[in-house]
Amino acid sequence: MKTLLNCISIFLLFFYSCKKEESRVPVFAGIYDSTFTFHEFATPLKVNLKLDPLNNFYIGTDSLDINLDGNFDLIIKQRMYLDITKPNYYTHDTYPYCLLTFRNGLEFSKKIQYYIQGHGEYGTNVGIDTLNYKNRIDNISEWSGTVTNTAMWLDPSSSLVSSNGVWYYLTNAEKYIGIRMKIDSRYKFGWIKVKEISREDISFISYAIEK
Repeated sequence: MKTLLNCISIFLLFFYSCKKEESRVPVFAGIYDSTFTFHEFATPLKVNLKLDPLNNFYIGTDSLDINLDGNFDLIIKQRMYLDITKPNYYTHDTYPYCLLTFRNGLEFSKKIQYYIQGHGEYGTNVGIDTLNYKNRIDNISEWSGTVTNTAMWLDPSSSLVSSNGVWYYLTNAEKYIGIRMKIDSRYKFGWIKVKEISREDISFISYAIEK
């Protein structure tokens, strides 16, 4: 009898878990309705790059308020060479990049990249994954909530052994960054739409997250 009750309990628990999972409305990249906080830029957002004459590179920063609560949740940083001032080599302080910093509990769907360290060993790097239109987001298992700089792409110096980032080789592509944020003990999922003509020409088009 005890065995039967245990089996019934396990079945009911499994059934409840399945029903709970089914009750969630799926979230797909690029799709939104009135249950989402949505923002689209009238003109796609590009980081305004200014020349640093001391170092001969261009650098800029911008930010996004994902849930429109007055707090900046995503910081975008870019540094690059746009003319003949580009040096023949990069150092720790001069290599070009596009970095994102996630704040206020905002997390991103990640992709682990492997790179050769030498002597038959490989290192790992956490990258920002690229999602296609209508990719499902709420069932993604790999997330990162680090508040340190995470590269969309970078061109590191020889002293900074690393991968170049998931976005490094994209051209003329529209992709999405999967995002989530825990609000009132529940994760709200969403996306950021990005257009990359080249790694030097990246625009942030729109973004949305569940209310």
